[in-house]
Amino acid sequence: MLPLSGLLVVSLEQAVAAPTCTCRMADAGARVIKVERPEGDFARGY
Repeated sequence: MLPLSGLLVVSLEQAVAAPTCTCRMADAGARVIKVERPEGDFARGY
């Protein structure tokens, strides 16, 4: 069992630092739902 199993994270973020953090949370077992603006995250291409 992963340390963050059972945790739900709703992510309202953009850029690079915050998505990196939620990626690590997902790797640790959390379920992550990312909410983006209609045109998408401007940093998606990084």
